[in-house]
Amino acid sequence: MSFVPVAETFARPRAEDSLVGWRAGAPVTWSEFRSRVAAVASRIDADAVLSCEKPLNFLAAMLALWCRQRVALVPSTLQAVSELPAAVIRDSDVESATGSCQLSLPPAAQCRMALYTSGSTGTPKRVDKTLAQLDRELENLQALWGGVLADCAVLATVPHHHIYGLLFRLLWPLAAGRPAEETTSADAVELRAAARRQGRYVLVSTPAQLDRFPGLLPLGEWQRPAIIFSSGGPLSAPTAALYRANFGAAPVEVFGSTETGGVAWRRRDGGSEEDVWQTFPGIAVGSDADGALLLDSPYLPTRSWRMDDGAALLGKGRFVLLGRLDRVVKIEGKRLSLPELEQRLQAHEWVQAACAVPLPAPRRLGVVVVPTKNGVAALERLGARAMGEALRRHLAPFFDATLLPKRFRFVAELPVSERGKLALKVLQELFA
Repeated sequence: MSFVPVAETFARPRAEDSLVGWRAGAPVTWSEFRSRVAAVASRIDADAVLSCEKPLNFLAAMLALWCRQRVALVPSTLQAVSELPAAVIRDSDVESATGSCQLSLPPAAQCRMALYTSGSTGTPKRVDKTLAQLDRELENLQALWGGVLADCAVLATVPHHHIYGLLFRLLWPLAAGRPAEETTSADAVELRAAARRQGRYVLVSTPAQLDRFPGLLPLGEWQRPAIIFSSGGPLSAPTAALYRANFGAAPVEVFGSTETGGVAWRRRDGGSEEDVWQTFPGIAVGSDADGALLLDSPYLPTRSWRMDDGAALLGKGRFVLLGRLDRVVKIEGKRLSLPELEQRLQAHEWVQAACAVPLPAPRRLGVVVVPTKNGVAALERLGARAMGEALRRHLAPFFDATLLPKRFRFVAELPVSERGKLALKVLQELFA
């Protein structure tokens, strides 16, 4: 079928036996899915928190809430449901619902949801969205990659209750008429098995997971995906090069946030401009006085939205990210960009990935390092202390001596949350 905005899901005819997705190896048809939405909608009379672990149940409940002109409340994690003062819809509620009603979505701007992010302070932050905003994003995804998705199933390693997973593994497949695998396949062997069942597929993942997969299952043993999407942070150049060598192209990286939606994308090709991002259609970028990226986006409720990311503008919607402005710290009165220090470390042959962690005085700064194969050999030969001193000497030409890391920790992989983002608290605990 052709692309249909989610706002018109129930207004346009769709084949009763067309696939919405796969659950435990069994197909879920449009007829079954629509009946489930109608059953849930018949029981809704208030805004509700979506606490469905199964993605297709989550999608059915969200559409049911919108049909009844209620707000879908989406917690930052499924464990944070109790923090929101509203009725809760769980998998059991969706699967046991009986009854029916006429399904019709109100205008897209009246279909509302509130996503709660963990926020930099740890306090959940509410971000309101409308289906009108989400449909604009889907139209951009379809314009850029709809031709690839047209004959693919969608597999995902990311949760469905965050904006990236919601868009890429649920709403876009629904609008494009492509089946989505309900299982979240974070295990490389499970993912290979799912890919073999589905045939041609698109993979929705994160940098942390893509970094880890080749060590768990050689990429040569995978069924080649039609395209890989990655979001939640930058994908390292070596990891991109590894996927490019095995699959013919690097993953497509998407830059954005819960608040902004998708801002830009890139696909590292190994060339001189592989660090450059290109904005999505309809989005314009500018620069604030301190170098912060400014957005003019149809996804946002206000124009000139300031991000916490520094950027160098290259014209025609192209830019290079210079790191988070909120990751600039002062040590003994001197400013230090943590992303710059991490990038300098990652230029060393021993370092695959690095994360700088501010520490209380007198230690000031620590760095968690994931070593390369050469780095592992050096660690075994030299020991952690001597290897740390060698990395300090590597950084010395670029930074004042007071800014050099005092402590190093060497790990097999950086700890990440279910969203694929670095778990800062776990990193800090490594230095306790």
